[in-house]
Amino acid sequence: MRISDLVAVTHLRLRFLAASEHADREISRVYTTDLLHPQRYLGGGELVLTGLMWRRGPDDSDTFVRGLAESGAAGLGAGAALGAAPADLVAACERHRLPLVEVPAETSFAAVADEVQRAQTGSLLAGIAETRQRHRRLMADLAAGADFSGVFASAAEQAGLSCWVVSSTGRAVAGAGGELAREERERIAEQALRRPRRHSVELPASSARPRRVTLVPVGGRESHPLAEWVLVVEGRAEDWPEDGADSVEELAALAGLARNLVEQRAADDARHVQGLPRLLAAQRFDEVAALLQVAGSPDEEERARARHVVVSAVLLPEPPAADLARRVLGELVADLSAVAVAADGAAMAVVPVAGGGRNAAAAGEGGDGGAAPGADADAQALRAELARRAAVLEAGLRDHRLAIGVSAAVPGIAALRGAAMEADNARRLAEMRGGRSHVAAGTELDSHELLLASVPEEIRTSYRDRLLGPLLDYDRTHRSDLVATLERFLTYSGSWQRCATAMHVHVNTLRYRIGRVEELTGRDLASLENRVDFYLALKLHR
Repeated sequence: MRISDLVAVTHLRLRFLAASEHADREISRVYTTDLLHPQRYLGGGELVLTGLMWRRGPDDSDTFVRGLAESGAAGLGAGAALGAAPADLVAACERHRLPLVEVPAETSFAAVADEVQRAQTGSLLAGIAETRQRHRRLMADLAAGADFSGVFASAAEQAGLSCWVVSSTGRAVAGAGGELAREERERIAEQALRRPRRHSVELPASSARPRRVTLVPVGGRESHPLAEWVLVVEGRAEDWPEDGADSVEELAALAGLARNLVEQRAADDARHVQGLPRLLAAQRFDEVAALLQVAGSPDEEERARARHVVVSAVLLPEPPAADLARRVLGELVADLSAVAVAADGAAMAVVPVAGGGRNAAAAGEGGDGGAAPGADADAQALRAELARRAAVLEAGLRDHRLAIGVSAAVPGIAALRGAAMEADNARRLAEMRGGRSHVAAGTELDSHELLLASVPEEIRTSYRDRLLGPLLDYDRTHRSDLVATLERFLTYSGSWQRCATAMHVHVNTLRYRIGRVEELTGRDLASLENRVDFYLALKLHR
């Protein structure tokens, strides 16, 4: 409320005595005092009401008014209960450009304060209504297909906040107030996965001082931390501007709606191509091409140049939500022009690389048919990118493991069938290699690993347990290291001296341990056949 608006309230019967040219000043609150030096109680913007009890002489007027002006008071209201305002007070207010208003004897200071409070409450309610209307309008724009990054940036700037939306892999989704470095986004994602609730974190110092931000989870309808976004707001909550908490809630709601829409589109796309694995297995390539719309253009030459990498992923053991593997893979390949689809408990995605011209993360040059060194390099770059994103997700895997297989880049639709098989075998290799997350490429599959990856899980488990079970039981009971000793022995191709030296034990100690291995398993390690069997079993044990 401005001072001029207050004076215009007729029933108060206020009138200007001095400095009316500054009547447009906003009143933050009303403060009543009879102290000569009230500065310590003022924060700026106050309408100070006084009964002039502090005045003992003309000099006091200048002292009092100067203190108010220096404290940023909006104006002064002088009560007329003891008589009209003295001329020295009027002169002091003119001199210090402080609006002076006369409050008549019949008007109480409480009535003035109530009027200011009523106006401020009305303004606040109007602001809340306007905020809600704006929020509904933004939500409607998003639902109608507006670009989320633009809507978010506009809303954040209007709220006076520096904030961003980051995915569970550290991918930048939207932002306002500059860009976050990739290392900062990845740390944010890891912290959000470890603590999926609102909290503040300190980012690595990328400038003169570290940055502190507040993380606000943004969930979808089927929220899971591995496929969730997080709203990142500069500073702690107490550092935000006035009404900052309400603005943050609005931004979180916008991001939540956007996340729901993204998940819905991804689910619709997955349903659209759900027959892809079956069509590839049946070699119905015309239907596969129709599903993928490979080149995004009817141009036949561009179709011939298009190259793709197939990615296969699985969460182990079976995740709590059957579709979670597809959603996680969808996040891993987000912004790579790919569609993820569930496939026999795992998930599969076909990612365009060199020649397709749609994958910024794996851009390169590919020739027409034959070998394509550029596409091979792009496939390797894609694998490295997936490994980095998967490493960020490790913070939220907890009881699960993430295994990913990546095929080589292949030309044409007909080659996708073999690429899908290669990606599946590479994924099984990643499962065998262990670790919280692992990405394996089809090019890593040598003869025995390809054989092992192609064998059903129950057969691999039975084979491993039959050969290594007696040794594992013995190690648990006697706290020994027969399995580790066997692995080192095979690593050094059965060389007693080199193995003993590497293990820092006497050669006779090594012979004793290998002898125990042979007794427990009934296998002679002098036999190449037995060594190969144990080597394969140890590969399965990792």
